[in-house]
Amino acid sequence: MNRKRILRFYFRADALNALMDNIILAYALRSAEGTLRGEYYAGRISEFIGAKVELSSLWNYLDGVISAMREEEVETLKFYALTRKGINGLDEDVRRRVKRSVIKFTRRARGLERFRCGIRLVGEYYCMF
Repeated sequence: MNRKRILRFYFRADALNALMDNIILAYALRSAEGTLRGEYYAGRISEFIGAKVELSSLWNYLDGVISAMREEEVETLKFYALTRKGINGLDEDVRRRVKRSVIKFTRRARGLERFRCGIRLVGEYYCMF
């Protein structure tokens, strides 16, 4: 489990959800063209809907964990999740704050293993958010 990917998913879930909605809409519109059988498009749409359900349950769990943290820790996690580089280039104080917040998040999110399918989907769709 890559904690940074999980945190990035949590803070960028709205963008991923909108993108998946657009893909579902595109498949629905393509089904009217008649180039492929309707079962193909129905299968693809149901795959995306199933993925959205799994990701939604993962997000709800993460929201429960993160909402119990202090606001400054949440901001630190958001900074860490949305940064494109690692924390080694940061100054010592910021690096310590990030490490502390990530460790606190990891300790509180012990039930993440129940969401293996959602975590796998985060890895698959990671390039989209």
